[in-house]
Amino acid sequence: MQFVAAIMALSVALTGGQIGPPTVSGHPDVSGYWELRYDSLSVPTASLTAQAAADQPNQKRRDIQAVRSCINVGVPALMEDRAALDIRQSPSVIGIVAKSPSSVRYIYTDGRTHPEKDDGEPTTNGHSIGHWEGDTLVVDTVGFNDRGVRSIPGGGMRTPDSHLTERYRLMDGGQRLSVTFTWDDPSVFQKPHTYEFRYYKIRQMSEPRVYNCNPNDAERATFLLER
Repeated sequence: MQFVAAIMALSVALTGGQIGPPTVSGHPDVSGYWELRYDSLSVPTASLTAQAAADQPNQKRRDIQAVRSCINVGVPALMEDRAALDIRQSPSVIGIVAKSPSSVRYIYTDGRTHPEKDDGEPTTNGHSIGHWEGDTLVVDTVGFNDRGVRSIPGGGMRTPDSHLTERYRLMDGGQRLSVTFTWDDPSVFQKPHTYEFRYYKIRQMSEPRVYNCNPNDAERATFLLER
């Protein structure tokens, strides 16, 4: 199953082949299963440019078409998965797996920098690097493409020029995870757009299920597109 395979691949990547909880030294460990609840979102309305505001209906249609075509949703939609996120941390990389159609998101904490713009391959998740500021993990992401579900909570959409900064902080004795997202893109936002999600830690995810996405399902396409 795709979801199970992703979890196994993530475990191998983070532990060097030894499946089990990674050992993290010197920093809080954000590993675990995290879910969004009804009281998890603090999302103000974004201050959009006139062009971005006018394009919102078209962006909604593009998102529906991306779902229709079973394209990896990417960031930020991956971080909005209501079926819980599986986050695994090692000293050099953090992996995030969602149940939605998506690839594993990797956050590199080994000191590397972003690739040069002409050398990197844009993706729906972008290229993420992180560093610790005390007990807060600061993640910097660039290198997005124009595919997937691009709408951003509060308004606007990611573009290949978008810059995302996230701040991860454990709360309530490690039972909650605060993630503050700040999007910067002059073509979309009049000023940087910031919102916060608070995830709740759960013991385990529900039984893994494959998201059977079939882009050739005519009935599904009609349901999604003809509104």
